[in-house]
Order: sequence, then structure tokens, then C-alpha cells
Amino acid sequence: MSDICSRELATVRPTDSVGTVVRVMREKAIRRLPVVEESGEVIGVVSLGDVAVERDRHSALADISAAPPNV
Repeated sequence: MSDICSRELATVRPTDSVGTVVRVMREKAIRRLPVVEESGEVIGVVSLGDVAVERDRHSALADISAAPPNV
């Protein structure tokens, strides 16, 4: 199981900046980060696509990430 699971989970807080999210994603080479309250409660997940939409709304990744889901 250790070959598919991280030993140390990287997280961000809801108050962290997009810059912090990008830095953690780069350092850990990951595409998704749990957003965790001070209490330890997971309240969401921020993805590379979320960052793309926030940073460059005109990029191909942002277009794909912002598109409505397939039904």
C-alpha cells in the first residue's frame, strides 16, 4: 500500500494564499491538496485545475477545469 499512498499528507489551510498552494504543489509534485481547518477537519480539496482557473482563466487547463461536468 505504501507505493500508492503518501506517508506524510500535505495540506493547506483555508486562509492560505494561492501562492502557498502552488508552492506546496510544486515541492510535493502533487495535483490535489486537502484543505484543513485548525481543528483538523477536512473541508475541501484544491486542485491544480482550481489554481489554473484562479491564476490564468484563459489557459487550456483553466478552460477544461471550468467547463460544466459531463452528464
